[in-house]
Amino acid sequence: MRAPVRYANSGSLRIAYRTYGAGDRDVLTVLPTVGTCELIDEPPALRLVERLRRVGRLIVWDRRGMGLSDNVPEPPTLEEQVDDAVAVLDAAGAKQVILCAEAEATALAAMFAATHPERVERMVVLNGMARMTKAEGYEWAWDAAERRSSLVEPMLARWGTGENGRWLGPVLADGDPDFIEWWGRWERTSSPPSWARAQLELMGEMDVRAILPRIQAPTMICTRPDAHGIDRRHAAHLIEGIPGAEARELPGRDAISFGDGLEAYVDAIDEFTSGGVTRPAEVDRTLATVMFTDIVDSTASAAELGDRRWRELLERHDDLSRRLIASHGGVAVKSTGDGFLARFDGPARGARAALAIVGAAREIGLGMRAGVHTGEVERMGSDLGGVAVHIGSRITDQAGADEVLASSTVRDLVIGSGLEFAAAGEADLRGVPGRWPLFKVSEGPERR
Repeated sequence: MRAPVRYANSGSLRIAYRTYGAGDRDVLTVLPTVGTCELIDEPPALRLVERLRRVGRLIVWDRRGMGLSDNVPEPPTLEEQVDDAVAVLDAAGAKQVILCAEAEATALAAMFAATHPERVERMVVLNGMARMTKAEGYEWAWDAAERRSSLVEPMLARWGTGENGRWLGPVLADGDPDFIEWWGRWERTSSPPSWARAQLELMGEMDVRAILPRIQAPTMICTRPDAHGIDRRHAAHLIEGIPGAEARELPGRDAISFGDGLEAYVDAIDEFTSGGVTRPAEVDRTLATVMFTDIVDSTASAAELGDRRWRELLERHDDLSRRLIASHGGVAVKSTGDGFLARFDGPARGARAALAIVGAAREIGLGMRAGVHTGEVERMGSDLGGVAVHIGSRITDQAGADEVLASSTVRDLVIGSGLEFAAAGEADLRGVPGRWPLFKVSEGPERR
């Protein structure tokens, strides 16, 4: 009997998921762009399900806008997909998981592991990548035009025919006469061509390199060097960036996880996860977005208005700031006297909260500035500490009246959010090594 499809509530959306097997452990698999839980238990993907369910209870889900999950007008950001993963785990009753991902799904897995370290026991990546295109420090990768002409357009031209399966899984295609037909359904059920195009283009802009050092779970990076289209330099970058990451080169000529080399892949997972949980259940450090706000020229304004009127204005400022932080899913950590420190699980929420507060303050006659940064913070009771907090504060110091500035980390993690980032030059942040590129944040055209 096939496992029933269930739905988790993620905000107003319904996210489809299925579970297989039982046990003391849960295994959460992040499917790549092509993939849906509707067909995951049909041959040949069934082989992966049967093997992973021996490791623990297997959980698979369809990202919003794909497969059986609710449609959305635009491809989701990493931040939104992390929300969906949390919703699925909560609905399935999974407190901590072995997190498995392959190919471009690595970006989502990395974001989830860094922002929710208490929920990831271990992480396993196959043929993963932190970004897909050329950038400073990543000069060997495809440039955007080359990726489009060599990968995206050929894949879209073959979409739904099954021929992409022959390219990604030549051994599967040669050994199973039904594989090409099945792969065509796998693609068609996952997403229509227009959605696949939007997804593929968005993935080409994603970059999670900055958060790799924030991943705390023991991690194994697996590659199949003999598989078509696999560049082991992607894996090398992940191994270098994730603290203590273990490297495994595996046999197999198919890039698809359930293709040639599946047994060696799952054997590696078995071995890597057999040591049990090695991390404490309570985690004091986590990836978070910090937002600072500050009233510009507050001393002069107080002197001009007088104590009573200034106090009344500050009370209005405090009230609207707390309300806007909460409405964007954040936590007002503390008042700094002339502003607030707030924490958010996602960078887009933090940036939008900053824009909202600056705009609302302008309407009551206050000039505000704000700074937003994503990095590792330390939970200190109800307060926050760590370098990321200092960086956020220093970024705020660089902003002018009615301006929100953000770090490049924020910019890289909110691809697809509709926010726009204009270069604002580089700055020395007092007490923080190096020169920091900063970006002025604004709302772009409204997402459809």
